[in-house]
Amino acid sequence: MRFREKIRRTLGRNIFLKVFALFLAILLWFQVSRKGQEYLSLQVPVTFSQLPAHMELIDTQPQLVTLTLSGPPGISQRISPNSLTVLVNGALLFPGTQRLDLSPSMVSGPAGIRINSISPHSIRLRIAKMLQKRIPLFPEYIGSIQAPFPSFRVSLTPNFAEVEGDETTLNRLKGLRIAPIDLSLIAKSPQQVISIPLTVPANAHFHILSPKNVLIRIERNPQKSPSREH
Repeated sequence: MRFREKIRRTLGRNIFLKVFALFLAILLWFQVSRKGQEYLSLQVPVTFSQLPAHMELIDTQPQLVTLTLSGPPGISQRISPNSLTVLVNGALLFPGTQRLDLSPSMVSGPAGIRINSISPHSIRLRIAKMLQKRIPLFPEYIGSIQAPFPSFRVSLTPNFAEVEGDETTLNRLKGLRIAPIDLSLIAKSPQQVISIPLTVPANAHFHILSPKNVLIRIERNPQKSPSREH
């Protein structure tokens, strides 16, 4: 009993100094463990893989995130924004607006680095379900017809296009205009056939699946000769 009491009294003496010494030891260990480490912050893009064919990524906010990483000395010379990326498995996503948390396991890059933080730690996604639809094609004209003014007809082959886009865009899309036809050429020949590539308008949110080209046939209607009176 006397021995135990003696130990208890010994441990109880200068308790604050002993706690302070323990704190200094932990701090010293932390500083030693950091020795030889270099820290770096980079902005890198968020990319997606294995997104199903029937879905399309419409918007990502933000598109760049800041990575804080550490590694052996000289890491700043070996690491560049092009060598790192945050890769998201698109197979786990679903149509609609959603918020996705980012984790260090999503970061791909050279070995020997440690991802300490990602800022912001989550991104906002908008994914649309892709549909296909048949859209009618319409001709458009430029120039003027030379006198005498002939009557003519224009036919398109095919007169429709197969397009793919999100449901909201396709519901608003009622038709697609092809490249303009020059009216000044009509009076020069009784028939003209031209092939025009079918292109997507600027800033359009849909794709043209087919056709690649539209065949345009311009034919002058035969003029009726004046009837003779008897």
